[in-house]
Amino acid sequence: MDKTPQKLTIDVSQSSEKFQHFADEIICFLIEILQEIHTLEKEIFERSSALKNPDEPHQVQPGEKELWTEFTQRRKVITAPASLKPTDGGSNSFGKPTKYEYLSYSKTKVLFIMKSAKRAVVEIQYEYGIESKDQFVLKRDENGWKVATKKYGFQGEDKWYKSQL
Repeated sequence: MDKTPQKLTIDVSQSSEKFQHFADEIICFLIEILQEIHTLEKEIFERSSALKNPDEPHQVQPGEKELWTEFTQRRKVITAPASLKPTDGGSNSFGKPTKYEYLSYSKTKVLFIMKSAKRAVVEIQYEYGIESKDQFVLKRDENGWKVATKKYGFQGEDKWYKSQL
């Protein structure tokens, strides 16, 4: 785990011992993508806030539509190469906190689960008001690891809800 962020607690105990060596490679790949999305959302939120008119806080201001277009395009550049099935979807918002700001929280925990050489599951547990979790299923294709699916849920529950990277 020498390349993963120091703050994150990584648990590989649910992985077969023969696959535990993949944890660093897969988690680093995923965290790098999530951090790029976090940085983009943070930048766009700050630029959007600067465009706001305090006298008309709920009105679209000049430059906001272009900012949304830029956000969508730049986000695709990050997510498309990392996704097994790239879509036009993804996050349709940015704000504070960002979608993946939890990576900087001291109590964030990462579970690495791998039982076959071509599929891994990374669950990230965090708390922001409520205890939540994100699940990323990664699969290996000819170009390396890709995010196949993303889901979210709440700690203490077994139910997962579909989401997008």
